[in-house]
Amino acid sequence: MLAFCVAAFAPAARATPPGALISSQVDSPTYQHYLEDLLYTHLGDNRGNGPQHDLARTNIVSTLQSFGLTVALEPFVYLSVTYYNVVATQPGTDTPGQVIVVGAHFDSVNNPGADDNATGTALVMETARILSQHRATRTIRYCLFDREEQGRRGSIAYVAAHPGETVLAVTADMIGHDSGAFGTDLYGRTTSSVVVNGLASAITTYGNHLSPFVNLGNYSFSDHWSFESAGIPSVVAIERCYTCNANYHTPNDAVDIAPGYISYPLATEVVKSFVGYLVDTVPVALWGDSDNDADVDAADLAAFRSCYGAGMTPVCRAFDRDMDGDVDCSDWPSFRLAYFSSSGMTPALSDDEFVEVLLGNDTNAADVCIADMNLDGTVDGRDVAAQVAADLGN
Repeated sequence: MLAFCVAAFAPAARATPPGALISSQVDSPTYQHYLEDLLYTHLGDNRGNGPQHDLARTNIVSTLQSFGLTVALEPFVYLSVTYYNVVATQPGTDTPGQVIVVGAHFDSVNNPGADDNATGTALVMETARILSQHRATRTIRYCLFDREEQGRRGSIAYVAAHPGETVLAVTADMIGHDSGAFGTDLYGRTTSSVVVNGLASAITTYGNHLSPFVNLGNYSFSDHWSFESAGIPSVVAIERCYTCNANYHTPNDAVDIAPGYISYPLATEVVKSFVGYLVDTVPVALWGDSDNDADVDAADLAAFRSCYGAGMTPVCRAFDRDMDGDVDCSDWPSFRLAYFSSSGMTPALSDDEFVEVLLGNDTNAADVCIADMNLDGTVDGRDVAAQVAADLGN
């Protein structure tokens, strides 16, 4: 069963409309903010056993929570000390029992760990920022593991704590130092070849001028190995020739050691590739986009109208923004926003026409999502306009 699921995850050979749109939302300045301002990556910082370790973890938690994700600190014990993995969950709308892990380790070897592995940590944070605002059909777990530098202790503990859940894992470990190849090595077992080759294809598709280098074999140096050891297909992305980084595992692995030490163009393209891969693999779609063409348009409007108050079907999951099992008034504002802001939108409906989506010929305020704001006894386009004006005013 697992092999069947993984085979179905092979991405498209060319960019899909949702993949192209959503991967373009990756923002390099935001990624840089995470790396430089939240993860204690400057000279003198210590994210291993130093005072910045817990501070960075707190920043990771609060950032993931700000995206609306449910975040847990999952404990494990190593050498009689309790450590915590940071695990944020985005529930799937269709098959929530199938979990895809996006992971990296946030600890360091008692140094700033700017490249190893704040770059991977920031990738997970930026990927979570983007994908959390869209609809994932399977559950995504954004995992930041601790104690990788002591033998992958955190990821081993995560796998043991979540048996039978994970269908695949994509991880990042050192993705931000360019030794000249502007490329990314991908490591995994032959049994993970669908995931490894799938991410390589996504790099070619979504990473602008980024080169993938596939390495299939028994590579145990990072957190992907913890998943592979449990029979879970996995891959780790790591900058081409990571040992060429002279500051690897030294106190000089810091953002301020030299101009351009962290290549944000390189890291940004890796993040875009991860996002594109996940959009096509999970898959992920825009809320309100029932036909998954990356445009909330007239076809989706017709589907929304048929789903409104009519019970849940697979198509209707695209509109159930609060995931309460019903397309109702609480979902309307989200759909309305998506419809009016979609990049390829057909001409917008008038306020009265949009009311027809909910009302038909019924103007009873008790049956609709807009109140009779101007108190004329009916709910019509004027009330919608007043509601929109009120929304904009807030």
